[in-house]
Amino acid sequence: MLVLTSRILPFFVFFMLSYPVLAKNAELGSMLSDIEKKQSTPELKDQAIRMGKERALLCSQCHGDDGNSKKSDVPNLAQQNPTYLLQQIEKFANGARKNYVMNVLSKNFSREDKVNLALFYANMQLRQIKADPQLAKAGQSLYIQKCSACHGTKALGKKDFARLAGQQIHYVENTLRRFRDNAQGKTSNGTSKRSNSIMEAIAKPLTDDNIKALATYMAQIK
Repeated sequence: MLVLTSRILPFFVFFMLSYPVLAKNAELGSMLSDIEKKQSTPELKDQAIRMGKERALLCSQCHGDDGNSKKSDVPNLAQQNPTYLLQQIEKFANGARKNYVMNVLSKNFSREDKVNLALFYANMQLRQIKADPQLAKAGQSLYIQKCSACHGTKALGKKDFARLAGQQIHYVENTLRRFRDNAQGKTSNGTSKRSNSIMEAIAKPLTDDNIKALATYMAQIK
């Protein structure tokens, strides 16, 4: 009996420690399924967009009424991939991604709020950003080399990767610098530290001029 207990106990401890993570993953998977279902069903999608717009009242102070940001250092959310949006809301809610305002707001979102917000912003129309054409041209080859494998040749992203086309220049610059700072072991630029092994490896060797050219190129992609 003692031998049996000694074999079972480590598994039991491992299961108990892993249970919160497994539960969170299951919840996220369920919400992602809801997004796919609502996105493909016109009536459900329209309802989700209406409810998401109502819940986005506080978000609109920074991200704009339709997901086109009012501030250059705040990201546009219009036409962003809904899966990516939901994942980021979850990261803010559980503290995996740090930003004081977003951490506080996202903790108050219900399961339905998160799904509806992701669908609301994903279905808004992104407005074109004016950018320096010469600087954008300088960033094009760098983007193809460094970013296109994950974010696509037209920067539209994929389910798990952000759309970068039409994104705010200042926001992209700050984000890339934060990844670079983290990779180089420096104090993060601003209050929103960014950590991701792939992005850190890409951002680490970039100069400020590289970052500016990349951000400008992404912003002007239609």
